[in-house]
Amino acid sequence: MRKRTDLNIRRSLTLLTALGLAALSHAGEKPSLRAAWALPAQCDPFAAPRIQDLKDELRQTGYRLVIAIHPDKPPDSKGEYPPRDLYLINADGSGLRQLTDTPDQEERAPRVSPDGQWFTCNYGDFLADTRTFKMRSAEGAYVWAPDSRRTVSCEKGGVIYTDMATGQRSKPIPVQRRVDIVDMSADGQWFIFEIRNFLGSPYSIDFMPAAGGDIRKMPNHPIREGECHPAFSPDAKWICWNGGGSLALRRFTPSLPNGTEGEIVTLPKEKMGQDPCGRWSHCGRYIAYVRIPHRGSWKVHAPLGIVRVADGATLTLSPAGWVGHHWDYDWLPPVDGK
Repeated sequence: MRKRTDLNIRRSLTLLTALGLAALSHAGEKPSLRAAWALPAQCDPFAAPRIQDLKDELRQTGYRLVIAIHPDKPPDSKGEYPPRDLYLINADGSGLRQLTDTPDQEERAPRVSPDGQWFTCNYGDFLADTRTFKMRSAEGAYVWAPDSRRTVSCEKGGVIYTDMATGQRSKPIPVQRRVDIVDMSADGQWFIFEIRNFLGSPYSIDFMPAAGGDIRKMPNHPIREGECHPAFSPDAKWICWNGGGSLALRRFTPSLPNGTEGEIVTLPKEKMGQDPCGRWSHCGRYIAYVRIPHRGSWKVHAPLGIVRVADGATLTLSPAGWVGHHWDYDWLPPVDGK
């Protein structure tokens, strides 16, 4: 019996020693920056940069983006550019690859589902798998619901949810007025949008309950220029929007009368350009945007950029003349992501 006990002790010590060596080995490794697409999302926009070089940091995250690009052709006699095709690009700017070649089919405004498994384009007309990129026609809308099964829009009769697998539409939820909702909070409780000439403001960022109810206006940016294109961070604790002649950020706190705690962070105007139309990464550290010069029209096709919120570092992903304005891009999980 004693020999068996000694043998068990030796085996236990051997196992503990092996585990200890493994722990020491892992302790010496650098933490992985690989992006996780966990739900619920947890965003930390102002977390300190992990690598000073933004391009290297983005490379290590494995993030990708799906973008809609016009063919390199001049506009027609009416000033219209040819329909956009979809492309895939790594967040560090490498690996540009064309996904579709459809000269007669518009595929603008790709929008990725909260779980990262799907994306729509052309405001819900098409649905694609983010792993295979197989795409089919759909009859959805631009904004995803948090369940990643339905899209949602505000139509003449009210708010309508559409099941993307079956095409079934819900009964309308009555609202005070029809608005163009552009995002829904992660808890499914709030819509955000912009209204022109509302409550004494020529431009305003506004929100309302998803169940219907009063529309509430957020305080204007102190620099009274155009304000538009609001977007929730994936955890809906922050919003970004075109404001102050740049990209502005603030907390979203619907329990407060104005929906926010008041403080606004405006990213460097000279880096962001006008009407940047930001789209948040899943972790909230980065925002993709389109860089349109301040001197000139927004009706141009400018390069895609990424800004790191914490320090304002930027990276240009594509040369000028490719990407259109108004959210012609969105983030995708890493290849081995969820």
